[in-house]
This record gives sequence, structure tokens and C-alpha cells, in this order.
Amino acid sequence: MTENQKISAIYSFLALSMRYPEPEWLENDYLARLINLLENLEWLDDTAGLKNFKPQDSQAFEDLQVEHTRLFITAAGGVFAPPYGSVYLDESGLLCSKATAEVEDFYRRSGFALANKDEAADHIVNELEFLALLTAHDMEDGEKEFLERYFLPWFGQFHDKVGEAANLPFYPVIVRLISFFTNP
Repeated sequence: MTENQKISAIYSFLALSMRYPEPEWLENDYLARLINLLENLEWLDDTAGLKNFKPQDSQAFEDLQVEHTRLFITAAGGVFAPPYGSVYLDESGLLCSKATAEVEDFYRRSGFALANKDEAADHIVNELEFLALLTAHDMEDGEKEFLERYFLPWFGQFHDKVGEAANLPFYPVIVRLISFFTNP
């Protein structure tokens, strides 16, 4: 496996990690892969915190779904950490604005299109999947430009919001991994 293929697989794994928790993907194999990644990075405190998480435990699984919803979808008083670049980049703070269109245009200019139109182009899952495609196709210049122009300018704020609002260790670990793999 080439270095770019490895990075592409990591981007895809991180994108999966930011999706709404579903039993189909959040199983023992997923958790073993996550813990293996953390151990390889020697993030032992994070590893220890996640080793107690048992996704097959219905309460633990439901708690993670509630956490995802509270952080990224809806909560009393507003979403804690909207997973859309436009919310952070546009002065209006609105979803699906000029920044969203610019991201979608970058996808198109790079030869890609959204496979699932149910979610905005600037949703973190779509952006991570796009980074996976760029690296899989050895488009390092495109990856670098996308990170610098469209991803990193908002991700730091998102990262901080997740860290401040999370009640479970799962999402802070995931956004920390995203930060590690997307920062030059």
C-alpha cells in the first residue's frame, strides 16, 4: 500500500467516524481499528478512554447517538458544533451559503461530484471523503489547496467547540485525529 493509499484510508475512516453512529459500521472491527490507530500514534490516554466503550452495549451505543445528535444535529439552545464549513466561514453563519457553493465548485473542478446530495458539500464527512479521493488519485496539490483554502480555515473552531461541549471521549478523540492528519 502506498503512502497516499494509507492517508486516503485514514481520511475515509475519519469521515466514517463523523457519520451518525449506525450498527453497520460501529462494531468491534471499527473500534479495534480506531484503537490500533491510536496505539500506533502512541496516544495511550485516548486509547485507554475508548477501550471501555462497547458499541455492542445498547446503552453505550444509544449514548453515542445522543451525543452525535446533541453536538452536530440539534440541541436545546442550538447545535454545539455544526459540522459545516459555511457556518464558520460566512459572516452570516448560515448553512449552505457562498462557502458551500465554493466547496462544491472545487469538487467539480477537481473532477468529482457529490455522490449523496442529502448533505451539503461543506459537511465535514463530505470534505473528508473528498480529501480521501484526492489522495487516492495522487492529487497532492489539490489536497494541499483544499486543506488550506476550504478545510483548515474553519476546522479549528469546530475542533474547539467539540472539545468544549462533548460529554463522551469519542468525538474529541476523532476531531483530534482529524486535526493531526490534516495539519501540515
